Amino acid sequence: DISTLLSQTKQASCFVDGLETTTYSTYSITRIIMKPTYTAIAAFLAQSSGVTNAFSLSSLPITASPPMSFGSGHSMAVAQSRINTSLAMTASGDFLGMDDDDEDEDEDEDDQLVAAGYSGAKSPFTGLKLDPWDPNPLIKPRPSRYFKDSLEEEDVADDQLKQTMSDDERKENLSVMRQIRKSDLPDLRMRKDHAGWVEANNDLKRRYKRDPWFMVNERLRDAITLGDSDEQIEYLRELAKKVGGPPEGLDCGAKGYAVHTEIYEIGISPSRAASLLDRDIRADRAARGRAMMAERRKNLEQAQQQYEEDMRFPGLREDREAKERRERTMRRLMGEIEEDNKKKRDRAKELLGKLPETPESRTKAMEKALQEARDEVKKIRREQLGREDDGDVAEIASSDKGSGSSSAERAREAAAAEAAGGRPRLPGDDDVTKGEIDIPVEASSKTTTGVLEVEVSSTYNKEQSDPPMRKHCFQYTIRITNNSPTETIQLLGRLFEIQTVGSSMKDVVQGEGVTGRTPVLKPGEVFEYTSTAPLSVRPIGTTIIAARMRGEYRYVTLAEGEETASEEQIKAGGELTADLGTFHFIFPDDQRVQPFRASEEEDEEEEEEEDEEEAPKESAVAKPSSSPSSSPASTLPGDMDIKSGDITVEINDNSEEVSEEVRVAVTSSYRPERSDPALDKHCFAYNIRITNESKNAIQLVSRRFEIQTIGSSSKDVVQGPGVTGRQPILKPGESFEYTSTAPLSVKPIQDKTPVVARMQGEYNFVTLSSDGSTPVSSTPLQAKLGLFHFVLPSLSMN
Repeated sequence: DISTLLSQTKQASCFVDGLETTTYSTYSITRIIMKPTYTAIAAFLAQSSGVTNAFSLSSLPITASPPMSFGSGHSMAVAQSRINTSLAMTASGDFLGMDDDDEDEDEDEDDQLVAAGYSGAKSPFTGLKLDPWDPNPLIKPRPSRYFKDSLEEEDVADDQLKQTMSDDERKENLSVMRQIRKSDLPDLRMRKDHAGWVEANNDLKRRYKRDPWFMVNERLRDAITLGDSDEQIEYLRELAKKVGGPPEGLDCGAKGYAVHTEIYEIGISPSRAASLLDRDIRADRAARGRAMMAERRKNLEQAQQQYEEDMRFPGLREDREAKERRERTMRRLMGEIEEDNKKKRDRAKELLGKLPETPESRTKAMEKALQEARDEVKKIRREQLGREDDGDVAEIASSDKGSGSSSAERAREAAAAEAAGGRPRLPGDDDVTKGEIDIPVEASSKTTTGVLEVEVSSTYNKEQSDPPMRKHCFQYTIRITNNSPTETIQLLGRLFEIQTVGSSMKDVVQGEGVTGRTPVLKPGEVFEYTSTAPLSVRPIGTTIIAARMRGEYRYVTLAEGEETASEEQIKAGGELTADLGTFHFIFPDDQRVQPFRASEEEDEEEEEEEDEEEAPKESAVAKPSSSPSSSPASTLPGDMDIKSGDITVEINDNSEEVSEEVRVAVTSSYRPERSDPALDKHCFAYNIRITNESKNAIQLVSRRFEIQTIGSSSKDVVQGPGVTGRQPILKPGESFEYTSTAPLSVKPIQDKTPVVARMQGEYNFVTLSSDGSTPVSSTPLQAKLGLFHFVLPSLSMN
C-alpha cells in the first residue's frame, strides 16, 4: 500500500501541471498529515483519477536523490510496481469498501506513528517533554530581560563594564537612536515595510547595547522606582559614573536617571495631553464646587446670625444698613466734590500759571484762622505775664489739685500753663490712672529709631521739691547719638507725653528745637542735655511711680555740603522722628506711701530709715528678740588715707571674704548714665552675692555698712533690718544675690587717686533648726563684707 511505499521511499518529487512542489521527507509528511487517515487520501486520489491524469503512473515519476539509497535491496522497478498496484486498487474502489473497524485500526497506527515521531522532543526554553496533542503548544517567547534575542549578547559583569566610545561618538550614537525611534520606525510602520522595520529596530537595539550607560540607567531606574536599598542605588550611581554618565544632550535631572521619553525626546502624546487636560478640568470643577459649598455655608451662617440678631435686637440691622447707605452716599458725593475742585484747580493753574493761595477747604480755612487767633492770645498773655516759653522746664498740673489753693492761684497757674505753650491733653493710660502699673517700672530707657539712639535716665531732685505742698521735682538726662556712618542730622523739634499717677489725661509738651537749640550731629556725635520736670502729684500706695513719660524728636538729614536745614525744613518741623522710650519718674523711699504696720515700734523704725535701698518688708520668719533694730544713719571717725587722698591700702573695686561659714562677695561698677561729673555727682552700682557654706540653714536679719567719701573725715553708717526689704532664708549651698546703687555727691581728688569712696560692713544672720524656720539661738552671727572702693574708670585706666 501507499504507507509501505512512502516508508521505504526517502524522498519524492511531485509535479502537478508542470509546477514543482516542496520536497518533504517521510517525517515531515507525517507531521503535516497529523490526524487525517490514509484512507481519505486514497479516496481523494481515486476520485481525481477520473477527471485528470495528474496523478497517473505516467505523471507521477519517482526521482531518487543521488546520495540516498533504498533499503533492503529494492529497486526502482519494485517501487514503481507497488505504486501501480496501489493506484489500481484505489481506482477499483477497494479502499471505499473498507469497513469502520479497518479505519479505526488505521487511525491507531497513525497515532502510534505520530507519537513515535515526538517521543524525544523537548522544549528548548524549559527543557520539558513536548505533548503532540496539547491544544496550546509552547511558542517562542518575545525577547525580554529573561529571554534574550539572538541579536543580544550575554550580560557583562559590572567589574568588566567600560565605555568604549568617545564623547563625540556617544553623542552621535544618541542622535541616530533618536532619529530611528522618532522618524524611521513610524515611517516604516506606515509603509507596512515589515522587513525594513525589523532591520531598523535591530539596529536601534545594537546601538542601545553599544553604550553600557543605557543598561546601567535601566537598572538604576528600576532600583529607585522599586525601592531598593540605598547601598544598591548608590552602587548603581557610581557604576553609571564609571561608564561616563549620560551622553551629551541627555539630562537626567534631579531624579538621577532618564526615562524612555527623555532618552528619545518623545513628546507627550495627544491622548496623554487630553487625559491631563481632562484631569485638570475635573480638579478645577471640584475646586469650584468646594468654593461654592464654602460660600453657601458662609451665607447660611450669615443668614442665621442676622436672624438671631434680628430676634435679639429688632431694627438694629435696618439701622446699620441705613447708616452704610448714608456713608456710601457721602463718600460718593465727597468724591464728586473733590473731583470738581481738582478740575477747578487745574483750570486755574492753566489760566494763571500757578495755583491761587487759597485754602483747600472751608474746614482748613477755619482751622487756620483759629490757630492764628490762639497764637495772638498767647502772645498777649506772655507780654502781660512777662514770661517766655521755658521749654521743658514747666510745671505740669495734675488733675488732682489741692483744695487749699485759692481761685486766684489756680487762675494764675492756668494762665501760666497756657502762656507756656497751651499744651493739649490726650487720654491717659488706664494703669497709670488706677496706679496699678502693668509694665516694668524703669527709671530709664534706651531706644534706637533709624540712625538715632535716644537714651534717658531720671532721678529725684530733692533740693527743688516740696513734699508737704505736693511739689516733686525730677531731673532727667537725655543722650542722643547719631549712629549713622555717613549721614549728618539736625534736631528740629520735640514732643513729650507726660501722665502723672492718678490722672486720666496726658499733658503734651512740644516745641521747636531742644533746650532752645537745633543741634547738628555729625556721624558718631552725641548730644546730651539735662532738664527738670516739676510735678504736682500725690503719692499713692499701689505704686512707686510719680509719672510716666514718652515722646519723640523730629529731625532732618542734611545733604552733603549743607551746614543747616533750610527754612522750609525748619518750618515743617522735620520729616523724620526718633522715639524717646517710655520711662517713669519714681518716688524715693522716703516719699512713698508706707504700708500699715501693726507694731508701733516698727512704725518709728520705718520713719527713721534713711537707707537709699528699698524699704524693708515684714519677713515670714520671726526675728530674734535681741536682734539689733535699725537706727538712723550715724557717723564714725574716718580713715586718714581717705581723708588725705593718699591711699595706703591696695585699691580694689571688689572683695570676697568668708566668715562664720558664710561667703560674701562684692563687685562695683560706675554708672555714667546716672552721673553728672559737672555737678560732682557720681553714681555707682554694687552687686553682692551671699553664699551659705555651712551645714545648716540660715536667715539674714540685718545689715550694717560704713561708707567714707574721699576728702571726708568721717564715715557714714547705714544699718537696718533685712536686705533690700527682705530677710531671705538660705539652705546649705544656696546663694542670695542683689544689686544696689550708691549715688555719691563728692569731688574727686584727681591728682592723687581715682578712688571716690570706701565701703565695708557686715550682715547679721541666725542659724535655723532642721524645720528651716525656727532660730537655734537668739544671738545673731556676723558675715563680714570685705573692704572695697568705688573707683572712677577714667582715672583708674590712667
